[in-house]
Amino acid sequence: MSVYIIISLIFTLFMHTYASASSSQAYSDYLYQFDVYRQKYTDFKVAKNEYEKFKSLTSQTEALNNTISMLSQRDLLLRAYLLLLNEKLNEDQGLGEQDKVLYRTLINNEVTFLNNHSSLVTAIGSLNDADQISKKLETHYDILQASMRQTIGGISLGQLAIRAKEYDIVLADAKALINTNRGVFSAEKQTTLDRWLLQITNTRSLYQQKVNDIAGSISQFKDTSISEQDRSFQKVQRSIGEARQYLVDGASNLRELTEAIRYQD
Repeated sequence: MSVYIIISLIFTLFMHTYASASSSQAYSDYLYQFDVYRQKYTDFKVAKNEYEKFKSLTSQTEALNNTISMLSQRDLLLRAYLLLLNEKLNEDQGLGEQDKVLYRTLINNEVTFLNNHSSLVTAIGSLNDADQISKKLETHYDILQASMRQTIGGISLGQLAIRAKEYDIVLADAKALINTNRGVFSAEKQTTLDRWLLQITNTRSLYQQKVNDIAGSISQFKDTSISEQDRSFQKVQRSIGEARQYLVDGASNLRELTEAIRYQD
């Protein structure tokens, strides 16, 4: 009976992001649903093995009941994760509203699918029914996973955008200070400051190139297999780390530049 599905659960989103009361509650609910699912999945496997071993009416009934319970909980778990993503999206202050509308639409579409699937699960009357209903989710799972990963990528870009905005404010202030005091510093120091400023500006450009690549990659998750998504998502995670590092390095250089501007010698 093909009712198995590997649920790829992604915790990366919560490693470097601020969490409000709403998302913290949603995260707790997700963890609770995950714990319940693990227990129900274990019960399902035991009942399935018992039925395959004895083929009795009693073991068949137990297998059916535990299968229905597991399938129902699987829908609840996936729905809880989508609602968690939605809370993180609501908190985000870096994404534009157009992007948020896109990701909310992806989430809402998948929640609707899961709600409809849950209704089918409650109507299961046999193990054969359970097998068929389970396959309806399994064949949809590529799309579901793509929607989740695209949303996670979008939220990560929103977090980066907040840091980039802070970077740009400090960079603009540094440029203004250098231009205002041009002629005050020695020629040698002015040359050094200009070179540093150019390097910091180039770092910002490298960050933007990386972000553009990430945005392009996450938009291509749809219509790809789970294995392809796995590879692409790992690449996106690496790119997000590299983009963040550009901002960290540039911010460090900005602090050094600002400190140098304070002194004429």
